[in-house]
Amino acid sequence: MPIFYLQFRVVPTTSNPSVNAVDGALASCWIDEDAATVALAKARFYVRRFDWEILKVEKAPTEVTEDNFRDRDVGLQQYRQAEEKGLAIYFVAWATDGKTRSGPVTLARPDDFDLNLYLADRKKLKQKGRCLHYQAGRRCSHAIDAHSIQKNGALALIADSGHVYAMSSNFDDVRRHRGAPSYTKQGIQKVSTFRGFCAEHDVQLFRPIDTSPLIPTEQQALLYAYRSLCRETFVKENGLRLLEKQASVGGQQPAVVQLLDQVRRGTAFGLKNLLRHKAAYERCFESESYTEVKYVAFCSSQEPTLAFSGLFYPDFDFMGERLQNLGDRALKPHLVTFSFAPLESGWAVLFAWHSDSSETCVPFMSSLANRIHADTTALGDHLFRLVISCCENIAIAPRWWERLPEVARLAIQEAAGRMVDIFALPEPDYLTRGLEGISTWRFDGVISSSLRETT
Repeated sequence: MPIFYLQFRVVPTTSNPSVNAVDGALASCWIDEDAATVALAKARFYVRRFDWEILKVEKAPTEVTEDNFRDRDVGLQQYRQAEEKGLAIYFVAWATDGKTRSGPVTLARPDDFDLNLYLADRKKLKQKGRCLHYQAGRRCSHAIDAHSIQKNGALALIADSGHVYAMSSNFDDVRRHRGAPSYTKQGIQKVSTFRGFCAEHDVQLFRPIDTSPLIPTEQQALLYAYRSLCRETFVKENGLRLLEKQASVGGQQPAVVQLLDQVRRGTAFGLKNLLRHKAAYERCFESESYTEVKYVAFCSSQEPTLAFSGLFYPDFDFMGERLQNLGDRALKPHLVTFSFAPLESGWAVLFAWHSDSSETCVPFMSSLANRIHADTTALGDHLFRLVISCCENIAIAPRWWERLPEVARLAIQEAAGRMVDIFALPEPDYLTRGLEGISTWRFDGVISSSLRETT
């Protein structure tokens, strides 16, 4: 990724240890990011977290190289630190007595966060299962490694000798890419698994989709959606427990503690809404009535290249128009799931939602039709972009991935990186452009719960 250089004019807050000695400062920032807007957001975040108030942007984010700092020792040092750590901040301050005070103010850095401890704790939580079935109770046996993407119906279709490419959670990969996503070849026995169901409930509940191709029916759409919801609930619950534990570790810098608390509050908000949607689907199970489940299936007869299972809260549509403001904590956001679903002949991208979310999801799906009719853009490009941009639970066919040009693989990894970066606020047009021509997906028809026919 490129490195951006920018500069703020700042003053210390009352919590800043230098508040009585420093009148103001220039904060120079080197940020390793793929876009100027993200670099600016990340720099603002860390400068403020170190108890400086930003008065103005003195220098807007500009992409730089090492050559820009060849004759400037401090600048070159900071540039190289940004290459290694992803971020460097250097302050030149002036004292309240009018005398100039140059040099870096000692700051906690993102790498003060104990990544080794974090990953070890995450692994322990992932291995500690519980059954999330709506009728789970004491009779549930131990949790199994349940597949959120079907092993036989989906993963086996794209696997090469029992292996696919999937996002790595290996510590060395995470450290080498500084938290950015990377894809490694993995066995389908473990890909997409989570310990969120006991064996009995996993087999019993999902039999209509694990042993039969998508027709589709409302019940099948409900099951695909529920599986996605349970996996995300499992991940979010573990994430919240992990953040709470990390925040309690002693000796951390205040900025790190504040960052953890901010992420913890966001995770708790997300989990609360997931549980609300999960409960709505569970009422359908309990009443054995599925009419409140809505779906749209885009059907393809091509050989599949990806398998996936995910969900998100649509914030912008395929035309770049805002649908709901996810920054509003008073909002009860609407949710849609999307899944790879095998057909009798071919496969489908299946979108599903509860009628409680139709206010957002119906316009969202309509915007896709409007976009295609407006500029004849390939439907496959739009659906591929959404899957990569909104889902990390993806398996990739090795024969397809390994044939891709390196520039295409990098583009996919960068798009996935923006998804997992907490500083990368979504641009309104993130579903309207990017990754064109990579997938070559083609679709033969659409089946909708409202139309109940193939078009």
